[in-house]
Amino acid sequence: MSGGAAGGAAPGGARPAAPVRQRHRQRHRRQRRRIRAGAPLLRVLLVVAVTTGLGWWAAAPVTHAEAAATAFLARSTGLEMTRELPGTNLVHGFHGYQPYFIRITPSCSALTVGAAAAGVSLFILGGTGRQRIGGAVLAVLLLSLGNLARLVAVVWVGHGAGIPAMVTFHDWGGTVFSYALLLAAVLLLIAVRLPRAGNRRRDRKNKEWNHD
Repeated sequence: MSGGAAGGAAPGGARPAAPVRQRHRQRHRRQRRRIRAGAPLLRVLLVVAVTTGLGWWAAAPVTHAEAAATAFLARSTGLEMTRELPGTNLVHGFHGYQPYFIRITPSCSALTVGAAAAGVSLFILGGTGRQRIGGAVLAVLLLSLGNLARLVAVVWVGHGAGIPAMVTFHDWGGTVFSYALLLAAVLLLIAVRLPRAGNRRRDRKNKEWNHD
């Protein structure tokens, strides 16, 4: 009889452990949900921090390179006297016999917007690794080349119409062009993530096969 009592006591003593384990599991699930819910915000803050830090750290060498590329493209398109002052972010041109300079500041550079687009593609938007990396590379190329085209256009306006017209074009036409370029980069990041026609047909066939 005593053995039967001891055998009955063990299951009774073990019962309270099951609800405790269940509460622990529920607490861990809630914690994981909170982490997942906060992850997108953390990724956004990471992209903002990296973009800001990169803009501060790499602004000088990047703007110098953009000035040299702007002067080279301007000469290649017919502005023979246009040149970059060595080791600076200044491009020197002429309107008739009147010299003018344009300074490529960080706000005129493609560095920060290109870094932001790359960060959005790599860390915020979904997709496969190939889509993330491909979108980042294509967006940086689009923004860099498009911004160079804008800077060369500013130099051409300064050469043909003088400094006041150049400043007006930079402030108005260049700004509109920058917004259009940014919109094109956003659409590009979306486009690289859209399923291809072949994948859509394959998915449709798989659905039909599973339905049958």
